[in-house]
Amino acid sequence: MFKYRGVKFIKTVNRPYCPLMASLFFIGFSNQKKWKEFLGLSYKLQDVIEIEGIFYYPEYHLVDFAQKATRHVLKSEDNFLHLKKITLQREKEILQTMKAGTPKDFTSLFTQYLAYQPALALYHICDDAIDDYLRKELNKKVPIKEVDILMSHLNLPLELNLDQKIKRWFLKTENINGFIKKHSWNFSRYGKHHFLSNKEAFDILKDLKKDKNFSDDKNRKETKKAIIQAKKILGEKSYYVDVMQFFIYYRTHRTDILNKIFFAYHERLSNLAASLEMGYEDVIHCSYDELVKNNIPTRKILEARKQEFVSCFSHGKTRIFSGKEIAYFKKLGSEKEISDIITGRTAFPGVATGLVKIIHSPKDMDDFKKGNVLVASMTTPSMVMAMKKASAFITDEGGITCHAAILAREMKKPCVIGTKNATKILKDGDMVEVDANKGAVKILKK
Repeated sequence: MFKYRGVKFIKTVNRPYCPLMASLFFIGFSNQKKWKEFLGLSYKLQDVIEIEGIFYYPEYHLVDFAQKATRHVLKSEDNFLHLKKITLQREKEILQTMKAGTPKDFTSLFTQYLAYQPALALYHICDDAIDDYLRKELNKKVPIKEVDILMSHLNLPLELNLDQKIKRWFLKTENINGFIKKHSWNFSRYGKHHFLSNKEAFDILKDLKKDKNFSDDKNRKETKKAIIQAKKILGEKSYYVDVMQFFIYYRTHRTDILNKIFFAYHERLSNLAASLEMGYEDVIHCSYDELVKNNIPTRKILEARKQEFVSCFSHGKTRIFSGKEIAYFKKLGSEKEISDIITGRTAFPGVATGLVKIIHSPKDMDDFKKGNVLVASMTTPSMVMAMKKASAFITDEGGITCHAAILAREMKKPCVIGTKNATKILKDGDMVEVDANKGAVKILKK
């Protein structure tokens, strides 16, 4: 945690979004009218900072507003259904935008992104609070041990995410070209643009064929049973289960939608770049305001941003820092570790030992060995094959419904999430004991 201009900021997720995407988020976050339409509450988020790809959100958003929003959503089924309706409606509108317009039209992207931003800012902050409320309601009527069993299933989304749906289709059809067309966006996140090669797609298919459990829905069948049982127990508050399920699913889904749309708009943004006598990388390193107001930074500034930048949204104003200006922010974001104690929250219980393998990028998975303990700031769908080899997972970030937590429950592997410091303290080759029963990680040998 650090303080900037009187606001306390808390480290959250590692999402290295380009300045254009980050600035679109910021402007959308601060639109009070959109928040009111979206959630039914008057609100605007006016402070977010991205430092070295890590997003720092203000305490007033992660704590105060998260609790307020959770109480509002759970207050009545109508409140939840309104939120779900508007969320899916805006998703539909932004998907339609992807198919509409001309190759030179880019303003519609901006318009729809801004309207969709409350979805990005909401679904990752309420999951733990919803989990707590649901547990308390269940525990009023059944013993805590039964609650733990139910929640272990309820925290797994019944609905498949986009990555799973497309890969199941790929496994069934073996359509290489179709997979490249349908799913390259998932390998081009945060504003980058990369079409899968035939070899890359074929290697994915080969791995899918090796994974005998990929299409196994046994865990989801257990989740379906748990949903029915929990709703019966809760009675008039049975919709709490629907809230939990939707938030778990949408936490990942909303970022998939944003990255999918941005990938589809590559041609339009490239055309914009050409009209400005710039390259695509130059355009995505501009802010929203700089583009729409034609206040393009100098070549020197753009080149500096490509090397390193800080996206700062403070008191409703967006600024993109680069060069010597970012040293101050990097100092704010640096966290000094005072011990080798690593603790977090249990996503799935159990105890495992193994050698640490830290995953920063896809290249780090090339030499991942069976039995290694996977350590990452966060996990993503691209890490699934390594996760299947791992004996346990440890992450810096994430709540009870994050990707690592969900996969841990699916694979039944010990998992400790939200440690904040695991990737800083642990090194490749360290022998560790992951005691997910206690939410603790012990270094046995360096």
